[in-house]
Amino acid sequence: MAKKEEQKTLLQKIGPWAFLVGLLAAVLATLFNQVWWVLGLIGVVVGLMNITDKETSSYLLASLTFLISATALQDTIVYLFENVPLLATMLKGVVPVVGLLKTNITFMVAPGAAVVALKALFNLSRD
Repeated sequence: MAKKEEQKTLLQKIGPWAFLVGLLAAVLATLFNQVWWVLGLIGVVVGLMNITDKETSSYLLASLTFLISATALQDTIVYLFENVPLLATMLKGVVPVVGLLKTNITFMVAPGAAVVALKALFNLSRD
């Protein structure tokens, strides 16, 4: 097991850190609303450097699941706030923050998923 860890290249070590930096940037972008383009760039880096052929299916499934479920969660939160007045008064600023956070994480996940999907399509067409 230790030999496998030693055999990792620098690029393979950058990928997980890029993903974590991307999530942190998504949270910070929610607060400052200025770094959305950095999130897309980080997503591309993660897709190119971190996802192996073996992980492609899992990554694409997880990305697709996130993109669909995050939108459904945001819609659910908006519906609750519109129809439960007590929630709307208690947590007034939550809906915009949740929506912006979802958007920012999507700015990171979607480009990574697109790159991995294109790599998978290319590999399938080669065979």
